[in-house]
Amino acid sequence: MRKPRGYWNNYERCKEEALKYKNKTEFDNKCVSALKSIRRNGWIELLDHMYIRKSNGYWTYERCKEVTLKYDTWSTLLNDNPYLVVLIKKNKWDGLLSHITKFKRDNGYWTYERCKEEALKYDKKNIFKKEQSSAYNNIYRNEWLELCNHMEIQGNKYKRIIYAFEFSDKSCYVGLTGNIKRRKSQHLLKDPNSSVFKYMLETNLTPILVLKSDYIDVEDAIKMENTILNDYKNKNWKILNKTKTGGIGSPNIKWNKESCKIEALKYTKVSEYQNGSKSSYHASLKNGWIDDVCSHMNRCKSKNGYWNDKELCRKEALKYNSISEFHRNCGSAYNYSKINGWLDEFYVVRPESKNGYWNDKELCRREALKYKNKSEFRKNFSSAYNYSRINSWLCEFFI
Repeated sequence: MRKPRGYWNNYERCKEEALKYKNKTEFDNKCVSALKSIRRNGWIELLDHMYIRKSNGYWTYERCKEVTLKYDTWSTLLNDNPYLVVLIKKNKWDGLLSHITKFKRDNGYWTYERCKEEALKYDKKNIFKKEQSSAYNNIYRNEWLELCNHMEIQGNKYKRIIYAFEFSDKSCYVGLTGNIKRRKSQHLLKDPNSSVFKYMLETNLTPILVLKSDYIDVEDAIKMENTILNDYKNKNWKILNKTKTGGIGSPNIKWNKESCKIEALKYTKVSEYQNGSKSSYHASLKNGWIDDVCSHMNRCKSKNGYWNDKELCRKEALKYNSISEFHRNCGSAYNYSKINGWLDEFYVVRPESKNGYWNDKELCRREALKYKNKSEFRKNFSSAYNYSRINSWLCEFFI
């Protein structure tokens, strides 16, 4: 709700509001009017509890050490002092973080036995993938698919299971679904429009759920559902279905195996296929068609540590105009280059990208004069804009 004019010209109100925030950025985003009033009235002491980025040279090794010793977890340090963490990493003072808990697996940690032990903790693949993605990805990367055989199989828009609800008076309902647990709950408890639910209320009978298939391809499931329904009719069962069989409960499927094969033929590399047609790629991967669909492609995989070679990385980096392009097109080489500190050699760093370069009033003034207003300045050159804002030069540059 908008505050009346002059509402924030009150010291106590501004103090109360300022104490809600840990840093000026958060304060600026949530209540810019109060922050402006504090600056306008010179009540800067109300911001003393916030983390304020210091000028270049302030954060010496000893000052960094003093702050980091107050923390014992990585997340709290990163949340409270993001600039400090970046500075420590830049200066390679990693010893200051040695006492902080930051759990990370080493390359090669996820062996077959460890993956097996972890997989046995889960009964559904989607939960396993969400909670332990590194183990899940290693299983699929190494094709140890048998480690997930004990998990409950669920359908999707490409797979359906056929079921029937049978009543003791020889009435039945036949359907297909991608999630049998959810559909059972809907029919018996949640959906007042369900033919099964209505018949239960009408007769006071409880049906038995009978599974008529495993999860199979949608096209096959549609045909089988109709066959099973006709079988019940031929045996003189009363059919409760109100609509024709064949509905799959979701839009028409675009990516079946054949359409994925046709789409994949446009690409010569798996990475190109993945980036160029993500929906087709994921459909192939999810349904186990990926090897067949990509059989014509070059699928060479580099061994672990292959890119831990400076000259190889240099040759690869020369193919790209920028670090971001290098990262996007060859992530493995980029990561090894970053870890080993080779990126600065492969790509010359512009002076204006260095920390503190824009902490110069005249440089910022020259840049600001290129733009009509503060908004345009911020959008086109955020580094110069941010230094100008921090140092309160914007009011001079834009009258």
